[in-house]
Amino acid sequence: MTETKRSIAFIHTSPAAVGPLMQFYAEAAPELEITNLLDDGLLRLLAAGRSDDVRRRLSEMLRAAEETYEPELSMITCSSVSKELTDSLARDFDFPVLKIDYPMARRAVSAGRRIGVAATFPPTLVPTSRLLREAAKEAGVEIEIVEEVAPDAYKALLANDAATHDELLSSAVESLQNKDVSAVVLAQVSMARTLPLIERTARVPVLTSLHTSLEAIREALGPST
Repeated sequence: MTETKRSIAFIHTSPAAVGPLMQFYAEAAPELEITNLLDDGLLRLLAAGRSDDVRRRLSEMLRAAEETYEPELSMITCSSVSKELTDSLARDFDFPVLKIDYPMARRAVSAGRRIGVAATFPPTLVPTSRLLREAAKEAGVEIEIVEEVAPDAYKALLANDAATHDELLSSAVESLQNKDVSAVVLAQVSMARTLPLIERTARVPVLTSLHTSLEAIREALGPST
């Protein structure tokens, strides 16, 4: 007897996030049926600070997922979307709406008090740093955040030059490790594909949101009925 899969909707703002997520979830969570909704124009709205337009468009995408695919849960994969906005959107729907990198932030805070953040899309830094501070407040600790941005890596990825992206991102992570951080957070899902390369020379934990996001999804869904 074939087990019924549980429906999940991922809300994306970058096409670069879809591949790593689908590869990981296909192997690690075959019990989930995943639908991807993408609007890469949201990145321009985020960069321009058009928060009202971002909220409206994300709400439209979540409503489309609800009406068409009937998900049990939806997860926003864009690190530039704040936890505050995610929580606000969640109040409008009858299913959980999660932010993909909050579980990762909790894990980073548990690793130490000086945390490195590597990003390739500059607007990601503010919400990621805010997320880490929220996780630290929840844990009752104080942290110091060290940032490293490699915007040319993101441009290379969008141009399908994965080798250049990986090289520039690896250099950014190495720079953070040289600044005596206790862990490095890769701030975007699109960066996760580089983790096997980075881990070859990693001297501290390098964290992506993939593994921790699956744990959060399973916890939110609970046992199958």
